[in-house]
Amino acid sequence: MELRQIKHFLEIVRCASFGQAAEKMHITQPALSKSIRNLEQSLGVMLLERHPGGVVPTQFGKVFMEYAMLITSEIDRAIEELNELKGSGRGIVRVGAGATMMQYLLPQAVRAFVQSDESASVVFRQGLRDELLASLRRGEIDIVVGSTDGLRGDEDFRQENVLLDEIVVVANGNHPLANRDRVEIAELGRYRWVLPDGTEGERNRLTRVMRDAGLPPPSCVIRTPSSTFMATMLQEGEYLSYLPRALIRLDHEYAHLQPLPLDQPIWDKVMVGVTYRRRGVMLAPVRRFINRLIEVGASLDKKDMA
Repeated sequence: MELRQIKHFLEIVRCASFGQAAEKMHITQPALSKSIRNLEQSLGVMLLERHPGGVVPTQFGKVFMEYAMLITSEIDRAIEELNELKGSGRGIVRVGAGATMMQYLLPQAVRAFVQSDESASVVFRQGLRDELLASLRRGEIDIVVGSTDGLRGDEDFRQENVLLDEIVVVANGNHPLANRDRVEIAELGRYRWVLPDGTEGERNRLTRVMRDAGLPPPSCVIRTPSSTFMATMLQEGEYLSYLPRALIRLDHEYAHLQPLPLDQPIWDKVMVGVTYRRRGVMLAPVRRFINRLIEVGASLDKKDMA
């Protein structure tokens, strides 16, 4: 098995065509077909099959594809590290995170990182947690920053804790429920909600708590993936939403919002952390970036204790 054969296989899967893959890789189609035949012979299985809609991986090909993507990714990372050691390259940290996480924890960590490590750079991929974890398994990103809940038993990953945060119901300072010593869950049913998209677990928990209190599900008038847009909508009107408490403390764009002192908590506290591949190679810039994240989390914990 050769690295070029692995790259040939992946390109055919991406293009779903031998002809298009050969054109992109600047080789003849017979040469590409021979390369794949040799790869299949070395593995003892058929990796690809032709269908009316194009070329698709077999059951064996699907399994091999995951490892092939990881192999090529690790080779690219090895080259990056060698270039960094030679002084001819920049250390690149590839980070996956959700929209909300990119609003409050990551900006502070990035600022500290680039100030102390001017030769490195950070590339972000935004998405839902399951999508990001899949990218992490394939080696397309180095770390995922977000909730570590439900990952402790996964042997492919390791986690490091950064911050124990909590989700709180928020409203603007002029809302009828603001500036109160205590707000009962039953009072939430009177108001309409602007809800963050991509937070199904939190939304389901809110619905269950309201139903247990004899209330209908939250009346959602707007659903958005942008917490900034959500905060803007909450500036006026008697809307409610929910956000991480740390985001409200850190970002001035959310200074107009107040956490409501509910008579009972709706969500459990959330451990925010860094997830990375247990058997992957961690480059030095990635380790330094994780350290900056942990430092930011520790500074927020100190503010809570003050």
